[in-house]
Parts: sequence; structure tokens; C-alpha cells
Amino acid sequence: MSLTIERRALSEQTPRARQPRARHTPRPPPAISIAWDHHVPKPALVRACLFARNRLILADGALHLPSVEDVRAWDPGKVDWFRVNERSHGIAGVAAVADPRWTPPPGVTTVSLRAALSLLHATEAALALTAAHLARWRRTSRFCGVCGTATVASQHHQARACPDCGHLAFPKISPAVIVQVTRGDRILLGRSRRHPQGSYSVLAGFVDPGESLEDAVRREVQEESGVGVRDIRYFGSQPWPFPDSLMVGFTATCDGDGTLVNRDDELEDVGWFTADALPPVPPSYSIARALIDDFVRRHGVDPATVPTWQRAKPNLESE
Repeated sequence: MSLTIERRALSEQTPRARQPRARHTPRPPPAISIAWDHHVPKPALVRACLFARNRLILADGALHLPSVEDVRAWDPGKVDWFRVNERSHGIAGVAAVADPRWTPPPGVTTVSLRAALSLLHATEAALALTAAHLARWRRTSRFCGVCGTATVASQHHQARACPDCGHLAFPKISPAVIVQVTRGDRILLGRSRRHPQGSYSVLAGFVDPGESLEDAVRREVQEESGVGVRDIRYFGSQPWPFPDSLMVGFTATCDGDGTLVNRDDELEDVGWFTADALPPVPPSYSIARALIDDFVRRHGVDPATVPTWQRAKPNLESE
């Protein structure tokens, strides 16, 4: 997307009648039995992501997202369906937020998104997370942030458009860095107040305006542990809609003697740990665990032996 800036001298500007702005025509919500574009092969399977606020609705004991037919049988009433992740691994999805007055029928329950990550196959879990991200964006972008007019779906972008002033609101994505810092045979981990008791993870934090990702890595590690880093290298990334993050992973080496100073109120503790003596760490679905497992493998330890933290009653946890 290009940005064109028009510069005109004041003397060149001439008054002219204000022309009415073309209004965006809202697209009707797709029917639950959606029609696919003629040039796109119809996916082999269409799953439905129905949410009750921030919680995903599943059949009791289900290990898969429901089909469109399953959701129709639940009689969720009139909801605004939208498409999610077409053509991804032969699976596509539609998503919607249930009416707050709707009650799931017997045999149907709600689970937290984090619990869903442990229940669903990776492809379906990714679909559900994307749907949750978009559902929250749609819910929080109903009105223009410039003039307050109710927004409509853009005809040309994945965006909410203001029919009055023309402002476009794209899905919010908040970049955050997460980093594996090592010093010899030890990895730097911190314990957040939000983690289960006694559990640790690699350090992470949001990127500030004007920062490069590498600058954010240096700042976050310094703020949370007092340690300087060098040899910053990209590791991988993961969409993380809690509520709207994109986690960008890095590895780095401690620059200095590794003396720790906890300067962050969010962390209760920071420490250096060897691969064979790790505390409970995040589950396997997170990039945090991927960074830790990478360190563990390089030091000859089987990641399966590393303890994983457990949250109390994961199916009841709030987001």
C-alpha cells in the first residue's frame, strides 16, 4: 500500500464546493452455507468458530471444531458470520459471536482459547485463534475512531470503513519480541505474576513506537534482568491473539558476566537455568516453549523430560 502526500502552496488552493463522499456499501454477512469464489477450489472441510464473548463453543469432549451443520443444529439464532483462513491446509472456517442471550444446548460447552490450544489439532487451533483475533477486532471497531460513525465492511480491504469520513480501521496487530538468552550452558528465564506458581518462561515484551525489533530485544532484556545481549538472531514467529499480539522470537547471547537485576514489576524472579534442571515452563503450543526446547536439544536433553506448567481448571480459565 503506497502513501501519496500532496503538497500545494496556499496560493494555489482554490475554494470549491464540497463533493459528497462516496459511501461504502456494507456487504451482507455470508450465509452459514457460504458460496466460494469460482476461481478458488472449495475447501475439503469448513469448520465453524462460534464464540461466547472470548470463549470458544465446542461439543462436550470434542477434539475438533464443529462443522457448519453442527452449529446449525445448536440453533444459535441470527449471528453475523464472516470467513476465516480460506484455503489453509484444505480447511476453511466461518466465525461469529453468539448472542449474549443464547444458551448452549445440552452437550455443548464453552472453553477458553488457551484450553482449546491443548484440545484441537494444530491446524484447527490456528483457525480458532485467527477467528478470535478477527472477532475481537470486529467487536472493537464498530465505530469510527475519528468521527464516531458506525463502520461497515470495506469493499476492497480486510478493514472496517467509515462511510462518513472514509477512515479505514485494519485489524489491530501488536508486535512483541520474545527471546532465548543464553550464557554458556544456561538459559535466562523469568517468573511472571501471571504464570502458575513456580513456573518460568523466556523474557518477552511489546515493541515500542520507533523501535526496531532488535532494539526491543535489547531494551526488554535489560529492563527485566539487567543483562545486556549480543548476537541477536531471528528464530521464528507466532500469532498470539491474547488479545492481538504477533510474537517475534529471537535468540541472543549474554554480553557481560550475567549478573541479574530484576527491574520489572511484572516479574517476581529471574534466573539462569541449565537444560537438565529447568522449572515448569510453557506448553508445547507456544513459541516460548519452542525457544526453550531449542536450547534443551542443543545441550543434549530430551524436551519431553522438561516439566510443563499446569493451569488450574484450564477449561474454566478466563482470558
